[in-house]
Amino acid sequence: MAWNDTELHNLTALRSLIEGFSTSHAATHVAHQERKTTLLREILKRLTVAVQHNDYPAFRQADYQLHAAIVALAEVPLLQETWLVVWNGLQEFHKTGFEELYPDRRVLIVEHEYLIAAVESGDSAAAAEAAHSHVEQHWFRIAERQSSVTARESHALQRAAAHLAFRMHRQLRLSEVASKVAFTSPGNLTRLFRRHYGIGFQQYLQKIRLEKAADLLRTTTLPIGRIAHRVGYRDAARFGQHFKRMFGVQPTHWRTRE
Repeated sequence: MAWNDTELHNLTALRSLIEGFSTSHAATHVAHQERKTTLLREILKRLTVAVQHNDYPAFRQADYQLHAAIVALAEVPLLQETWLVVWNGLQEFHKTGFEELYPDRRVLIVEHEYLIAAVESGDSAAAAEAAHSHVEQHWFRIAERQSSVTARESHALQRAAAHLAFRMHRQLRLSEVASKVAFTSPGNLTRLFRRHYGIGFQQYLQKIRLEKAADLLRTTTLPIGRIAHRVGYRDAARFGQHFKRMFGVQPTHWRTRE
C-alpha cells in the first residue's frame, strides 16, 4: 500500500511509540541476565557483516530479527502482533534510502549497538529514549533528503537546527552543515544562529548537547561516560568541564542533587 507523507510520518510515530514501550519493558526484564541478550548480540553480528558487505537484503532480515527479538523480550501480550502490523505497513518505506540515506554504513552499526546497550543496561528510560531516537532517525533522514529538492524555498536555520538535534552524537562541522544541510554559506548560517539564538553555531551545538546530557542524567542511570559519548563528546573530562561551566556543578552532582 502506498502511503502519503503524513500517513508515513504517523505510522513511523506509532512504531516509535510501540518500540519505545517494548524496549523499556525489555530492559526491565533482561537486567543482569546476560543469557537473554545473547541473541541480540548474535543478530547484531549478522547485521554488522551485512552492512560491511553492503548486502541490503541480509541487513533488512537481521534488522527485522533484532527488533522482533526486542519486542519479544518485553513479554507483553499482543504486543508482537501489534508491532508486526505496523512493521509490515512500513516495509516499502524501509526499502527507501539504504544507499542514499546512509552513505556512511558505520552509522547503522553504531545506532543498533547503542540500542542493544540501552536494553542491556536495564534502564527502562534510557532504553525507551534509544528506541525513539533510532526509529525517528530514519524518518528524519528521508525528510532531510527531500528538503534538498526545495532547498531555496526552505528555511536554512530550521534545517540546520533540526540536523544538529538529531545528529548531536556525531562530529559536526559548520562548513558541512552549511553546504549540505542548510544550503548556504558558513558565514550566513553563523549570522542566522546569532540573529535568532544570540549565539553562534558551535555555542548552540554545545548548548543542546549539554541540555540533552542533563536530561539523560536526570531520567536514566546510564554511566556518565556513555552519556557524554551519546551527546557527542569523545572526552569525558572535557564534557565534565563544559557541563560544570553551564550548570554550575559536575555531572555526578547534577545526578545526585535533590
